[in-house]
Amino acid sequence: MSKDQSEERTLSARLGITSKQILYLLIADIGYALALNLFYVGNNIAAGGLAGIGTVLNYFFSWPIGLTVLVLTVPIVVLGAKIKGKAYVIMALITTAVYSLIVDLLSFLPCITEDKIVAVVFGGILYGASSALVVKARLSTGGTDLLAKIIITKAKTLSIGTLYMLIDGTIVVAAMIAYRNVSAGIYALMAIAVCSIVTDKLTSGFNRAQMFYIFAGQNSDKITEAILNEMHRGVTAISGTGKFSNSAREILLTVVKPNETPILKALVHKLDPAAFVVLVSANEIIGNGFEDINLTETIND
Repeated sequence: MSKDQSEERTLSARLGITSKQILYLLIADIGYALALNLFYVGNNIAAGGLAGIGTVLNYFFSWPIGLTVLVLTVPIVVLGAKIKGKAYVIMALITTAVYSLIVDLLSFLPCITEDKIVAVVFGGILYGASSALVVKARLSTGGTDLLAKIIITKAKTLSIGTLYMLIDGTIVVAAMIAYRNVSAGIYALMAIAVCSIVTDKLTSGFNRAQMFYIFAGQNSDKITEAILNEMHRGVTAISGTGKFSNSAREILLTVVKPNETPILKALVHKLDPAAFVVLVSANEIIGNGFEDINLTETIND
């Protein structure tokens, strides 16, 4: 074992996370801080989350946003301990403290645009990309991020981006009432929508794939062998009966990434030009050869 691997294992043993996860988290926190300070705060865009509440309180009382988020996170952390476990929540509290510190340290940065649409788009992209990094790291920066992960353990059919929109939308309405400004709420909701889309795309939407149903009339075994050995993809053979001809036939099912689609098409055409092929787009594939992000895990799983 190399020295770097040994150090990473030691870090993982002490903190329960790897250096790669820490790197993801730090980049995400900087992204959050930039979105807030460069685009949101100066334009009074309370784009949901505890940071949104912090933005409103900063406007009225000049309270530091990061510190406000840290204080508001404590009751959520207590709730999370019952579902996610103490170790997970302790780490969430630590990561929230880091997030709060970075947000307040970068609070000196000026708002770089007064165009609220520009602020909505670029702030949303930054915030969404940061949220995706946190999800990929399988950590939490606390606040509504932790709250969403608590809820998703119970409502497993919802996406993380949809949950952010639901939770943060409620906070935006409250902020709109506080500002007494309907347009501020509209811009905030637009920012949340951009953030949610970016988060969903980066956590699952870009992990798209193509399912191939191949009805081969001949060379079925050769097509299977080529997919397995040349493309290194799995194949499932399904027995079926063609009702038009009333003859038994074998259907091959395989899943490939989008950039592999033309390769498989050419392969099938070469081995069986008369094959009937059905392509079905899949929004997300989890398993060997594809990404695996388990957001629904609880301490009881």
